[in-house]
Amino acid sequence: MGEDPEQLERDIEATRAKLGQDIDALEEKVNPKKVANRSVASAKEKVVEVKDKVVGKAAEAKDKATDKAAEAKEKMQNGGGGGTGGQKAGGLADTVKEKAGPLVGTAREKAQPLVDKAAPVAQQVKEKAAVRAGLDPQTADTKQVATTLAGETWATLQDQTRRNPALVGGVALVLGFLLGR
Repeated sequence: MGEDPEQLERDIEATRAKLGQDIDALEEKVNPKKVANRSVASAKEKVVEVKDKVVGKAAEAKDKATDKAAEAKEKMQNGGGGGTGGQKAGGLADTVKEKAGPLVGTAREKAQPLVDKAAPVAQQVKEKAAVRAGLDPQTADTKQVATTLAGETWATLQDQTRRNPALVGGVALVLGFLLGR
């Protein structure tokens, strides 16, 4: 009961500082604009990964085709293999098509289901978000919808935190406790 008032003030100030840090961290995680930016960045990274894989496979196919062409040219120059140059070139073209075709086909086959699934879902999300943001879903572009919705959501969140500071403090206290800080 007889605790030092100065110690209590230091403890309260430390708790306030910690609470402020927790609120700042929470704000960083739930800010709709930042969440949207993180989602877009993640999607871009995945697209770049897929693109790099496809480009890598195409480069491999090109290298193999170049090697085969060099082999055929060397055989033609050395007179090996019989037949005319046109027959050899035709055979080489068939070989390249045979080897590169499955690679291109495989890449398309693997990517197409993803595109087929993602396109309608993305369109539905955009339309619902446009309606929620008060925009015409047929004319609003995706960036406009995301920006408007994120701004409105952020304004609502700020308004709610201003109206209920005790609730925000309680949530931050519970989060701090749960996170073990």
